[in-house]
Amino acid sequence: MITASFKKKNGNICGFRVSGHSGYAEAGSDIVCAAVSAMVMLTVNIITEDLGIQASLETDEENALIAMSLSSTDKAAIAVLSGLEREISNLAADYPKNVRVIK
Repeated sequence: MITASFKKKNGNICGFRVSGHSGYAEAGSDIVCAAVSAMVMLTVNIITEDLGIQASLETDEENALIAMSLSSTDKAAIAVLSGLEREISNLAADYPKNVRVIK
């Protein structure tokens, strides 16, 4: 199961941690893993590359983990992180056996 949690500071999202494998299908054809991976990588790239915001990243390929923590609260970054939380939550509602969001 993929587990996603979101770190909040003063009511605003300032980071996330996503780990695990969905188990929906075999590696290479797992649409749930692909969706989460695409969402997470898009979020990281928008925040760090397009917005130029410094963030702490933690990755562990063996455990399928990626975590991001912002060093400052930026409105645009908060909006992107809120979108990630919303979309992963929507996916969790559609695939409750494969994705879980910890609030």
